Amino acid sequence: MTTIYKAMFMSFDGDYKIEGEFKTVNNAWEYASNIGSKWYFYPFCFVVTSTTIIDTPLHLHMFKGKRIKTVSKIFKTYSELPENKNADCDDLINSLREQYLQPA
Repeated sequence: MTTIYKAMFMSFDGDYKIEGEFKTVNNAWEYASNIGSKWYFYPFCFVVTSTTIIDTPLHLHMFKGKRIKTVSKIFKTYSELPENKNADCDDLINSLREQYLQPA
């Protein structure tokens, strides 16, 4: 059975849109790279299968292999923290990285 990859675009609050069906991860990234401002409100991009995140941008690699619904809930939780009320993309990413990339 052939794996189908899709491009997923996520908002700050964990809402997401999934588009396309691609034969390779690279094809999904190529599609995501050429969407222009269409997904202004969904600035975080991932490559997924039907339930799992397969590939991420470098700054969000801690979510690789996680379930889409799990990451959606994490984004929602972090976007609702008082310190992230007026956060931009970099602020939210830094908040997530501080939590998920701390040394054990």
